[in-house]
Amino acid sequence: MFLIHNKSITTFSIATLLALTLFVSLIGCDGGGGGSGPSGGVASDGYVIGFSNFGVGNSWRVQMEAEFKAGADKLKSNGIIKEYYMRNSGGDIAKQIGDMRELIAKKCNAIIITASSPVDLSPVCEEAMAAGIVIISFDNYIATNKITAKVGIDEVEFGKYGAQWLVDKLGGKGSIIILNGIEGVAVDTMRSEGAQSVFEKYPDIVILDEIHAGWDYAQAKTAMEGFLSKYPHIDGVWSQGGAMTQAALDAFIAAKRPLVPMSGEANNGLLKAWKKNLENGFDSIAPCSPTSMSVDALNTAIKALDGINVQRNTVISLPVITRDTLDDYVEMALPDDFWNYTTLTAPQIDALYKK
Repeated sequence: MFLIHNKSITTFSIATLLALTLFVSLIGCDGGGGGSGPSGGVASDGYVIGFSNFGVGNSWRVQMEAEFKAGADKLKSNGIIKEYYMRNSGGDIAKQIGDMRELIAKKCNAIIITASSPVDLSPVCEEAMAAGIVIISFDNYIATNKITAKVGIDEVEFGKYGAQWLVDKLGGKGSIIILNGIEGVAVDTMRSEGAQSVFEKYPDIVILDEIHAGWDYAQAKTAMEGFLSKYPHIDGVWSQGGAMTQAALDAFIAAKRPLVPMSGEANNGLLKAWKKNLENGFDSIAPCSPTSMSVDALNTAIKALDGINVQRNTVISLPVITRDTLDDYVEMALPDDFWNYTTLTAPQIDALYKK
């Protein structure tokens, strides 16, 4: 179950919790139904689980991995998991393929994967399925549908949401900058497709420039400084990530340029900067890909192993922070890197961020 982090860390909205735990099948998924696991019931001594992560190159991925570990530890303490193995390929496609083969060799009952390449990781995932292993793809999906399930938010909708908000803020016309994530990664592609599907409906929205800034503050700051030097007039920014939006805002402030609407994502750095600059006329919107998605992928794997039918394509409801709900989620005492939708407990958050 999702726990939504808010001002008190331990106080949650029950209605929202229920909404966020709802899984619905994607329109157009192949056959609609997913697979159940090969075991058809709880292993007498617990399951062996593998986790294949393509990297921890930004704070979202660090927290996402911590969420998985916390969730797996809890299942292990309850006897549901016997052992779990976590592998990180550091963005190396060949290494992640090797990691997957190692997890197969360890006779994992299930492997949860966030892929460095949708196409290149597909064959080894199909190999694992052929070996009777449950495969759950989340976050950066693999291309093949010959797996147990794909779990995550609707990333196309994420892109659309921020783009439509920006268009509405600009009254349907204006010159904008686009800040994308990591080129070639599935999430980047889907969010971009969603945004472009909105912008193409408005001929008076002019895209001045765009760049892949890796969901990274430093890269986005450098890029925006260049854009501010190049373009004397910028009306808005569509950004795929919170740290990139925070960087763009800081670049505007440093350049003494009027603040403009910028879409973002729900990480604490942006939320803090947003709150601090409300009186200066800054506004944003922050849909969120919860870092707890890794836990949902893990729980989906356990369901499949228990013989429960799971949807081949499942979508987690998209959480969105607005100006009206900003105060409910911003944590001024926590670091910028913290992500505000989480299943981590207060002590776990402290252990991760207050080192």
